[in-house]
Amino acid sequence: MNTYKSCLIFVLLAPLVIALNAAQSAPEFLAKYNFENIPVYVPDWGAGHGSTYKPATGWKTPFKVSLDSANPHAGENALRFELIESSEKEKLVHGPAIQISAPADGAVGERKLLVHLFVRSSGITGKGVGVRLLERDEKNASIRLLGNKTSLIPVPDSADWVELEAEGALHSRTRSVTLMIVAYQAEVPATIWIDDVSVELAPASAR
Repeated sequence: MNTYKSCLIFVLLAPLVIALNAAQSAPEFLAKYNFENIPVYVPDWGAGHGSTYKPATGWKTPFKVSLDSANPHAGENALRFELIESSEKEKLVHGPAIQISAPADGAVGERKLLVHLFVRSSGITGKGVGVRLLERDEKNASIRLLGNKTSLIPVPDSADWVELEAEGALHSRTRSVTLMIVAYQAEVPATIWIDDVSVELAPASAR
């Protein structure tokens, strides 16, 4: 094959190669929660106080969880997490397990989880509320918290909607993660609103 034909083939194939590489390196969309068009009991979401867990809206004290149509970030609803009685125990709201496939054959390096959400709040003191993600293996056993942090992202005290972003490298055995909004503070009243949550996976590079 002469040089002219080789150059022509390269020119014709180069855009395709670039597009394939971009597609392979683009983050994989895993989950989105906008709290629209769902029952008021917020299916698949749970909440915990200390070591006790129930469906999210099953709690009446020391906190309440509900859909709130007043001033959502977008759409018709946001999720409201309202602390109504003082408690030193950890209080949290969590989403359903988000499944994560095993790394592709030949993949090397760390896979990173990308988290975006919008929050607003009232009555939050210091680092009284945070966002965390729990990693679990294929048998649903807990491995660790993403980034080895009890709070991957602190929730600010803001009456206006604020976008929070964070990322963390996944353990190689992780096959699901659970998003949690965790309140550590005992001071009440306090309320956190959550909306437009998304979780994406940035793949490891190919060998």
